[in-house]
Amino acid sequence: MLKIFFYILNIFLLISFNAYGNEKFKVLEKNKKETYSEQNFSGRYTASLTWENASEEIKSKLNWETVKEKEEEEIRNFLRKANRAEIPIKNINVKSLDRSVTVNNLQYPEISHYVPNAYVSNNEKFLTTSLRAISKLRFCDGKNFSYKCADGILNVDFNLYKTENFSFNSKFSLQSISNRGTDFGEQSSLGFKIARKVSQNWSLAFGGENIIHFDKDIDLGRNFYLISSTFKELGKSNEDNPSMLFLNFGVGSDFYGYKGNGFLWRAPCFGKPNLTGDDNNYCSWGPIGSISLALNDRVNFINEWFGYSYGSGISIKPFKERNIVMSLYATDYIKGFPKYAKTHCPQKKCEPRFYGNISLSF
Repeated sequence: MLKIFFYILNIFLLISFNAYGNEKFKVLEKNKKETYSEQNFSGRYTASLTWENASEEIKSKLNWETVKEKEEEEIRNFLRKANRAEIPIKNINVKSLDRSVTVNNLQYPEISHYVPNAYVSNNEKFLTTSLRAISKLRFCDGKNFSYKCADGILNVDFNLYKTENFSFNSKFSLQSISNRGTDFGEQSSLGFKIARKVSQNWSLAFGGENIIHFDKDIDLGRNFYLISSTFKELGKSNEDNPSMLFLNFGVGSDFYGYKGNGFLWRAPCFGKPNLTGDDNNYCSWGPIGSISLALNDRVNFINEWFGYSYGSGISIKPFKERNIVMSLYATDYIKGFPKYAKTHCPQKKCEPRFYGNISLSF
C-alpha cells in the first residue's frame, strides 16, 4: 500500500508541477468576504475563487507570498527522483524453448547449446526446431566447412505435457540431413526431458538425448543428464527486457562423460552403440555446465563445458518481433585442452572448429 501511495503522489506532483509552472504561490486569506462560485457535484460542493471577476477591493485584501527558491529546488529534486524510481518486478518467470528461454514470456536467445537447461517448457509453444551445423568433425583430416568434414543435425523438441511448474518433452534428432555416406532421413533417434520448477529461481531436470535409436549407424552417444538451472537479474527491475545471468550445471553420461571427463562413475548405457560403454555396457558420467550473460532479449554471450569439449560463442535474436534465434560457437581453440581431445585429431593436432544453429519455435 505504501508503494501505491507514493506512486499516486508522484503522479499528482507531476501534474501539479507542470500545470502551475515553476512558481508556486501561497494565498493567505484575510477576509471572508471574497467571491466564490459554488457547484454541486455528486452531492459534494467544491469552491474556487473567481480571479477574473474579483474586485480590486478583494484583490487588495489578499497577500501573495512567493515560494522560496530552496523549496522550488526541493520539489524539482523530488520529481527527478520520482521519475527515476524503480518499480521492482516481484516475480521473474523463466521458461525454456529447447536451448533458448523466455523471460516473462519474452523470448531470449540460447543460454547454452550442447548443455541442456532445467527450465520448465513454455506452455505457449508446442515445438522448437533447430538446425545444428558443425564446420568440421574432430577426426576429419580436412578444412573447416569443407564438404567432407562439415556435418549437421536436425532437432525437433516437442512440448507434450506442461503445467506452470512441470513439463515433459520429447526430442527427435535426425543425423542424416544430406546424402553423404547415408541416405537422407537415416540415423534418427529419440530423447526426452522431465523438468520441475522447485523455487522461484531454481529448476531441476532429468533427461536423455539420442536414447532410443531407430537404426544402428548413429554415433552421437546415449546421453543421460541431471541438470539444475538458476538465474540472476542484472538490469533494472522496471525494464521489460533486463540483462540476465543464466547458470546451468549438473552431470551427464556418454557424450557428456567422454574420455577424461567421465571420472565420476559408470552406469548402464541403455543400449549400443554408444561412445564410452565397456563390455558390460556401462557408460561414463562427468560434470557439465554453462554460464551465459544476456545483455537483453537480443544478445547473449555463452561459455559451456559439455564433456566432449568446450564452447564459447554468441547467440542473437535478430528480429525483435520474431522468435528466430541464431548462434555461433568456437571449440578446440585452446591448444592442448582438453588433453584427451588430441587422440582423435589428425596427427594429434587439434584446430579450432565452429558450431552453431538456427532455431524457430511454433
